[in-house]
Amino acid sequence: MLLFYPRSLPPLIIGNNCSRSLIESDNFICESDNLWNERKILYQIQDKLNMQKRPHALFYLTNWQPNFHCSHARRIGKMGDGGKWICDLFRLKTRPNCLIYSAGSRGDFSFETQMKQFLPNCEMHTFDMNLYKCPNGVCVFHQIKLGNGTFPQGSKSWQMIIEALGHKNRLIDALKIDIEGGEYVFFPSIFKTSKNSFPRQILAEIHPRHTHEMHALFELLRTNNYVIFNREPNLLAGPRYFEYAFLKLNSQFFQ
Repeated sequence: MLLFYPRSLPPLIIGNNCSRSLIESDNFICESDNLWNERKILYQIQDKLNMQKRPHALFYLTNWQPNFHCSHARRIGKMGDGGKWICDLFRLKTRPNCLIYSAGSRGDFSFETQMKQFLPNCEMHTFDMNLYKCPNGVCVFHQIKLGNGTFPQGSKSWQMIIEALGHKNRLIDALKIDIEGGEYVFFPSIFKTSKNSFPRQILAEIHPRHTHEMHALFELLRTNNYVIFNREPNLLAGPRYFEYAFLKLNSQFFQ
């Protein structure tokens, strides 16, 4: 049987030319222009819905749905609380200088351990305000309180951390973070640094605050070219706690 497509809707054919997706994903995703354009259309549709900011007692029931989809997203770490979804893990295997940050582990190294199994050459650093010890050969532990450098007292900002570790000029492939509401202070410190220092992926539990604070946090990520590729409720914590996964794209994707 022959299939006929209207001129406005050509068939989606995966080709070798992926120059547009490479540019607009900062050399992370390679797929045909047709498939990539479909992603952009779906993003624009969902982004408009997200920006309507519907009021509801359960904030996440009507707000901030995923607006991008990674073809090979994968959950890393233990099942339930503690694991995180990461976009297209296999693409990091080609990264000769892979770098992962994990903050707020509270002694749970299941994410780091599994990441190391898949990416043995990847460098990983774990941060927590309490003292723990990384499993041998998995990661380097740092007892650090995350904040904006002045609040909370004695905290370290994003720039202070990457400068202290000598990572100012390196791409952080993923930041996995769960700091019990501290993201509202820490995330703004990320975006006060050079765009080259922004992590490519942010895998975070977002904790409940006043509605305007929660919207402002998502708008901050959106303004800095992050899309939402996954979300899931943390049923252990309650209906107002959600895990989110963000991917940074090039500004040309949004034009």
